[in-house]
Amino acid sequence: MIETWYRTADLPAADRFDYWHALATGLCGPVTISNLSTGPFHAEGRALDLGATGILTDAKSGFSLVCTEAQARRQGQERCYLTLVEDGLVSCDQDGRQSTLTAGEMIIHHSMSASATSAVTSGRSRMLHFPRSLLPPVAHGLLATKLSGREGLGALVAGGLRELAALDVDRDEEAVRLTGITLDLLAALCHRELGTERPAGTTPAALLGQVRAFIRQHLGDPDLGPATVAAAHHISVRYLHRLFQQEGQTVAGWIRDRRLENCRRDLGDPALRERPVHAVARRWGFTDSAHFNRVFRTAFGLPPGEYRKLAHVPAQVRRALN
Repeated sequence: MIETWYRTADLPAADRFDYWHALATGLCGPVTISNLSTGPFHAEGRALDLGATGILTDAKSGFSLVCTEAQARRQGQERCYLTLVEDGLVSCDQDGRQSTLTAGEMIIHHSMSASATSAVTSGRSRMLHFPRSLLPPVAHGLLATKLSGREGLGALVAGGLRELAALDVDRDEEAVRLTGITLDLLAALCHRELGTERPAGTTPAALLGQVRAFIRQHLGDPDLGPATVAAAHHISVRYLHRLFQQEGQTVAGWIRDRRLENCRRDLGDPALRERPVHAVARRWGFTDSAHFNRVFRTAFGLPPGEYRKLAHVPAQVRRALN
């Protein structure tokens, strides 16, 4: 994990809001943020980067945030945010739902193509941010809806957020596991709030099929790896490795082989003949050309450029050459 601390009190008063504004837009994307504080703006906090996910604990002065539909569309990856208010008052308006939160309450909001506004009084909060793909499907029915974190399942979700925020930076494995548990508890809470049944348990074979389908859908993401895959399915990295080991495979090896097969297919496609080799590789998650050339040659016996030339030679010519 990567740990970042920030504190505006270390800066001149005139620079404090601009400094925090840059941090906030770096996390939330292109949004409009206004200072509601009547005095010098104050913010301090700790951010933990867990890879695909992250946890932020902070205390700050009042501000308002507006994200228009146009701004939401300009954001890259769609992300979701689970926020626990520890102190202060937070109002949120998104998807036609309006909520006002006080200490001990939570809300799920997102960066998808929908306008959103929020206003925060001075106070403390903890926020877990993660890709939309990790949001439990049932939680879509409770986006921008106030959830209690004071009792029952809600208290367990809030406890998961607090435990994540308190982790030391060298607890990567625990962070991935705890993130999955927290999101799983969030799913259970949403099922209870909506009055729906919890999905039945999944067998290892069925889970492996779901994992492989997820990997195929995200092969173009260069950050795709065991930690991301495990978090998406609310399991530990260790259990994910065990699923593949039972098939005589490794997670990284299976991802690499699927990427290579897709690259081989594209290089042999006449319709993609003008697409540069490096663009084909990048499309399927290979960002290092030298590494791609090595693993492709190891897998198929030829560098990718030579393979493409041979693949585009008419079949009768190849037979004559052989």
